[in-house]
Amino acid sequence: RTASRTAASRARAKSSDLRDVERDVANAGSASLRVARAFTVAVERCPRSAREYVALPAKEYNLIDPSNVSRTDDTGFVVSAGRQKMLFLDVEPRGAVRVDATADGCEQQLVMAEIVNMKPEDARSTSVVNAINASLKDLKLLNSVTCVQGPDGEEKIRVQITVAGDFTEGIFARAGGRLNTILGWSLGAVLPWFLTQLAADYGRWAKGEARSATNASLTEVAAKIIAGSRGKLPAGVEEVECEDVEL
Repeated sequence: RTASRTAASRARAKSSDLRDVERDVANAGSASLRVARAFTVAVERCPRSAREYVALPAKEYNLIDPSNVSRTDDTGFVVSAGRQKMLFLDVEPRGAVRVDATADGCEQQLVMAEIVNMKPEDARSTSVVNAINASLKDLKLLNSVTCVQGPDGEEKIRVQITVAGDFTEGIFARAGGRLNTILGWSLGAVLPWFLTQLAADYGRWAKGEARSATNASLTEVAAKIIAGSRGKLPAGVEEVECEDVEL
């Protein structure tokens, strides 16, 4: 009887998945994206303030592998996610980011995002990559990094990522209304882990220590990101209300 109930449950789940796919097909051709998530992380008291840290120019960022970053000028850079092989795809995601100073930190604006096809001679790969890039041209992203004060006057680093876009072409347009849910979940999973890295880098910078990132294993990083997706936040990290921003 238990096996029968399990089989029935799986059948219902598959039926639900099918309805989701049918809904996305019905919505194919357009999708409107507007998602924002914000978190803070408590930082230790140091001689140099977190406010100074979040206002550092782009050339002093230290959370990205230097081999994957090309500086465009003092206010921006191009970052690569490195060569990625997924199923039949062989690609390199790239993005250009502009950094602008604000009164209490900085704003990092996505200027350009693209997927570089490393197998342009392969028609199947080219078709998929072109569909992704057709959507990426309409993607807008703003990462706001600021320093805020807690109830007892302690400093916290606050990060809010806002993503928006109106898609009528490419793979995002086919995702329909599910695009907001998927991206909201992704931000909630990754941002808490990112903030722990930011707090650690601040501590090294504030104390004048070498700012080489710790070499955590991929398994450890994945476990922490998955924990964030389930609502289990790292110590000192909390989700906060988002602010309205214009993109």
